[in-house]
Amino acid sequence: MALPTMPRLPTPLGLPQGSVRAILALVLCGSLWYQVVRGVPLEPVLLDSALLVVAFYFGVRSTAPPSQPVAPSGGPPGVPPLASVKQPLHLPRGTVRGILLLGFFGVIAYLLFKNRSLNEEFVLILQVLGSYLVGFAVSQIIERRRRAEKAPSLILAIWRNANAVAAIALTVYMCGVLLRGWSQVVPAQYAAYTSNALAWVVAYYFGSRVNP
Repeated sequence: MALPTMPRLPTPLGLPQGSVRAILALVLCGSLWYQVVRGVPLEPVLLDSALLVVAFYFGVRSTAPPSQPVAPSGGPPGVPPLASVKQPLHLPRGTVRGILLLGFFGVIAYLLFKNRSLNEEFVLILQVLGSYLVGFAVSQIIERRRRAEKAPSLILAIWRNANAVAAIALTVYMCGVLLRGWSQVVPAQYAAYTSNALAWVVAYYFGSRVNP
């Protein structure tokens, strides 16, 4: 006997799931960009909120389901394919992430053009986004190679495992440095970058796992 399923609640405002979060993210980051461009002191709450937005959109949302039906063709007779997954604000998948990337990198390009310095926390956000893009580029190269292979690639499997082991090992090491005072293997002049490097590694790995 099949177990009864709970009815799904309607999404807020009748918009696709994630739309309200997309609006909040764009408003928060847009406000931060506005303050940066104006050259006024940045509100700490906006910086903290922007970090949360970056963590969500370049972590959780990067592994969100695609907008195509996921039921395979040729399934059991009489079983209809699953409905398409609607993306936030009815936009193509990845649009909000693209706007956030263009916004952050557009702001830094503007400041460089004006010869103005950046707030340290804002620089960290940009570094995290850069690490994510590197991981994303690697994932696209690997995915293209995987699709071209007719049989499973041993080299690809080895690389994915090595990538995961390296990310875990580096994260454990850097957390040990920060929390337990483990000795650092980097030169003393670069020791201050350890905390930032932790965010770089995590962002890179999330970017490299956009394609499962």
